[in-house]
Amino acid sequence: MTSWNKGDRVAHASYGSGTVLDVNEQHMVIHFDDAGRRTFATPLVVLEATGESPRPGLTGKLPPMPRGSGSTLDGSTTTVGFRNANGQTVLRRTNVSGNVPGQHVYVLMCGHCSHEYGANGFDIHLRKCPSCMGGQPGLDY
Repeated sequence: MTSWNKGDRVAHASYGSGTVLDVNEQHMVIHFDDAGRRTFATPLVVLEATGESPRPGLTGKLPPMPRGSGSTLDGSTTTVGFRNANGQTVLRRTNVSGNVPGQHVYVLMCGHCSHEYGANGFDIHLRKCPSCMGGQPGLDY
C-alpha cells in the first residue's frame, strides 16, 4: 500500500485527478477536480500519483463543495443540484409530505436515463433509479 499525505495529487480510475484532503488508517477524503469530494476506505482505494505538485489552499481548510458532487462533508444531500454516487440529481423540493414523519418529497432525476421520481430527503444519498437501476419505486409528488 502506498502512503499518501494531505495535499498529494492522485488519480483514480473512475473520478480522475484529485487532491488528498484527509487520510488516516481507515478513511481517505479526496477532492476530485471534476467529481467533487469522495471518501474511501484507505486500505482498499486504488490510486496513482499524478506527479503534479500539491494545489495551494487544498492542504488545510476544505475547499467549498461544488454542486453536483456526491459528498456530504459540508452541504446537504437535499440541496438542489446534489448528485449522489449513483448519478441521481436533486431537482427540487416539493410541499408533499414523505412517507416517513418529518420528511418532504424531493424530485430526483436519473443521470443515466433522465427518469424523474420522488424520494424522501433522508435517503437521497442512497437512491438508485427505479427505471433503469432497479431502485425502490419513487414517491408520488
